[in-house]
Amino acid sequence: MKEERILIVEDELSIAENIQEILELLGYVNIDIANSANQCIKVIKKYRPDLIFMDIKLKGDKDGIELGEIVKQMVDAPLVYVTSYSDPTIIERAKRINPAGFIVKPFNTNDIHAIVEIVLYNKRTKPSTETAAVKTANESPYLVTDAVFIKADNAFERVPYNDIYYVEANGNMVKIFSKNREFSIRKSMKEIEDILPSQYFLRVQKSYIVHLGQIEFFNTKEITLKQGAVVQVGRQYYNSFLSKLNTITES
Repeated sequence: MKEERILIVEDELSIAENIQEILELLGYVNIDIANSANQCIKVIKKYRPDLIFMDIKLKGDKDGIELGEIVKQMVDAPLVYVTSYSDPTIIERAKRINPAGFIVKPFNTNDIHAIVEIVLYNKRTKPSTETAAVKTANESPYLVTDAVFIKADNAFERVPYNDIYYVEANGNMVKIFSKNREFSIRKSMKEIEDILPSQYFLRVQKSYIVHLGQIEFFNTKEITLKQGAVVQVGRQYYNSFLSKLNTITES
């Protein structure tokens, strides 16, 4: 019996069950199936799998490649794409995520056996990247790491990150809402997104970036912040947003 936990992300139940049966024949007993991005994120948070099979053409708001980008930020688990497509554009998109491999439909037991054994062997024999990834994410090239200096009234004002509630796009300007005042700056949302540290701030809609520590409660459509502001959540941003938070659900 093999103890590694394997997650199958596939919206076609027959294919998911086929992979599951093959894995069970190979001696793997800790197998989970998710049929959507949301379910995938929940399973990863709960079980932290050692290997993930994912359909590239996953239905829903995000395909398997977009979901793969989120998954890579959540867990240090090799990702194997399952696909029936050989479209060069799709392959090029997938390559940017650096997957551990591809399985082409229709597949057989030998295909699954080979990829699982190679991928898990490589995972066991290489050092974990999770510690290094956390260290890199927390490192800053700046000497002041708890605040940003915003130019206002011909001077740079020190604004602690914890005092920033959210950022809103406003035409060709952005508004930064903080504890003591609002700042209007001629910059794009992408520029602000790159400036603010990603461990504290996240873009949740085309026009909004929020400080994750300021969230009071949220649902699939909107976020309520501690000071009372309500920010809309974009459908294409929700799963990425959810993956950044430690959550407890009924199931």
